[in-house]
Amino acid sequence: MSAFDALLPKIGVNITQFSLIHALMAGFYDGVFPAPQVLAKGDFGLGCGHALNGELVFVDGQIFRCTSDGSVSPADESELIPFAEVVNFDPSIRVPIGAAEGAPAAFDGGPDGSPVTRDQFESLVGGIMPSPNMFYAIRVDGVFDRMRVREPIRQHHPFRPLVEVMQTQNESELGRTSGSLVGFWAPQIYQGVSVAGFHLHYLDDDRAVGGHSLEYSIESATLSMQAISSLTLRLPHTDEFATADFTQADADLAIRRVESSRS
Repeated sequence: MSAFDALLPKIGVNITQFSLIHALMAGFYDGVFPAPQVLAKGDFGLGCGHALNGELVFVDGQIFRCTSDGSVSPADESELIPFAEVVNFDPSIRVPIGAAEGAPAAFDGGPDGSPVTRDQFESLVGGIMPSPNMFYAIRVDGVFDRMRVREPIRQHHPFRPLVEVMQTQNESELGRTSGSLVGFWAPQIYQGVSVAGFHLHYLDDDRAVGGHSLEYSIESATLSMQAISSLTLRLPHTDEFATADFTQADADLAIRRVESSRS
């Protein structure tokens, strides 16, 4: 079976998303969804903490919070989460990357043994997707020659829009590190509901550093992927959400700015 065939989605494989990226863009950072409720829908994924207190990484059935002081801690069961995307991760393909033994020529980083850059990785993954119009869960476990992450700084009422808040985000260059990239590919038509394209968070093996991945290069790793057949969207049941106006003419540009490094 080819990677293409293995990535055809199976009925019943579902992402559950809690709230909208549009809501975060507008400054809706108050936690709404209890952590156990989110974990009940998936053991793998990403999100953000209450009042933007850290980037969240859902991995192996646990939630880890990566905060702006550079630390990582397990999220408490009492955590209320403003935004998350989760799935029960059961990958249908695993592909070695970079210097990993058995890496296909297209994934080996080049004849000089150089690391696989972020752009190369995204191009290679795009090449094995049966369609860009479906969702995919993505995990990369291994050694990274470079990793740049960001963590938002905790906010206080009145909340400012996300594009303003992220002008003061904390960005860290981790250098060579071993860990996992965790996240999703979402189709362009879902921009604003989710983050279109690749959206990945990083957590190192020691659970000591991590955050939203901005730039990276892969030395030696394994890519695991799962095709998703459906999306369930859970909306906040609050008065603020019910009366909000999320119309933004430049929403796509604003989201891309938020997802990028300041430098």
